[in-house]
Amino acid sequence: MIDSHGQDLPKIGYLFHYPKLAHPTEKFRLDIFLSTVPTERHFDVLRIYLSVRTPDGVSEQIKITHPWHYEGSYQVCGGVVIMEDRKGKKAEAFHFGGELNIVSQDKHTTCVITSSAPILDISGATPVYSLFIEELEVLFAEQRAANLTGLTYDLSFCGANPDQLYIACIRELTKKIEKASHQNERYLQLLLFLHAEEHRLKAAGLIKEPTPSLEDLFSG
Repeated sequence: MIDSHGQDLPKIGYLFHYPKLAHPTEKFRLDIFLSTVPTERHFDVLRIYLSVRTPDGVSEQIKITHPWHYEGSYQVCGGVVIMEDRKGKKAEAFHFGGELNIVSQDKHTTCVITSSAPILDISGATPVYSLFIEELEVLFAEQRAANLTGLTYDLSFCGANPDQLYIACIRELTKKIEKASHQNERYLQLLLFLHAEEHRLKAAGLIKEPTPSLEDLFSG
């Protein structure tokens, strides 16, 4: 990137990539570019916070900055990715697990998260997506509370297949909303989204029955 004064600026910011309808098996991807030199042209990411799976199978939150001198590949545990700029402003994404690859160069460090399940833009989410993410966080909190130890939850959560976790969450939320005694307009819109998303996955051949329930994934 070159600025108006001819200065060579680092490539920073972030970008979501979504599979094309014609290629539903392509992976979702989030590219994040970090640098200590701001461009002042968009959201300049200075640091990232996310959870990765340790060799013991549990989650550990790490902070990624430029330059990066550690491992280049990680398995990421589902949850929130926090991107922060030098002023403390944050942008966030929600995901269901996947892979992280880090490449550090002179001017910037590139972090690429890939997953077979959606990576959701929290900062730019529509009202339906915002409610979806809120309800997902409630589901995960309930599962953590239902486990006797945080270790049991961690092992199950970090080891879960992203596709299976995503589908299990869709079906669990669908049941929850359908059973609710009162459904306001927001939840009816969410229910429509959940039905449409399951239909899309079935039409694309991405649901292989029988699929494990959320309880199945966290019980074993």
